[in-house]
Amino acid sequence: MDRLGEARKDVEAAIAVWGELIPERLGDRVSYATLKGSVLKSWDGLVDYVPVISDLDIHIGTVNHQPLFPRNREGFKYALETTKYYEERFIEHRPGHIHVPRPQIVIVEPQLEIMLPESEDEVIVLYGEVPLRDEESEPDCQRRDLDSLMGLKPLLDRLPERIIDRIGLEYYRIIRELCWNVSPTPVRVLSQFTDSKKAWKMNRTSIIRELEAVGLTDLATVYRSYYIKGWEAFETGFTDNWIMRELIALAYDVLWRSYELAKSL
Repeated sequence: MDRLGEARKDVEAAIAVWGELIPERLGDRVSYATLKGSVLKSWDGLVDYVPVISDLDIHIGTVNHQPLFPRNREGFKYALETTKYYEERFIEHRPGHIHVPRPQIVIVEPQLEIMLPESEDEVIVLYGEVPLRDEESEPDCQRRDLDSLMGLKPLLDRLPERIIDRIGLEYYRIIRELCWNVSPTPVRVLSQFTDSKKAWKMNRTSIIRELEAVGLTDLATVYRSYYIKGWEAFETGFTDNWIMRELIALAYDVLWRSYELAKSL
């Protein structure tokens, strides 16, 4: 089986479903919705997408910055029901799937508008008309990336106490907390050594190659190993405790090595 090819078909079906659900279920509260991240890039190897570890990164702007759902019991029920519709429609679109892609929905509030694209070719527009932000200078992008790297310390400091009382299914909770931090962190490191905007457009295969090219082989190796181990975790249903501990250790190592490099810059 072409695992990556099958995963791509799953992702394409999931994108189609969210393109239906957002206007149908959320259109009265949403002004725009976009998709960004690894699903938009080419997949040249297994590191470029890992089922469940990777996600559908959906950014939503709401009308007048209101909550996506009413903050009451009915709002909760409506949100939960929407997840059911997503699963059901996805299975209708893709009965032979190998996974149900995991959406990561981010509400773009005013303080998060740095997450807006500079141009529409950076995203897939799922709904509405997406606002664009002003173009960021290369030094400002590098500075913001370095600030994010230095901001890893609180996460690294609290992880021992977060992990000590976890076992079995609880390991997935830790991975869920870490995966969205691991993915962009080596990109932020690379942006200190090359054109930052070019780095952000690369897939992980290219990021790893460029990290090696600038001499950051140890970081490149552990970054690659994390995603390969992620495939092992997925294929064992995230239930093999040995694999899950190895995956968590690799996630930590990516973050720790990146932070140590940032301190030296």
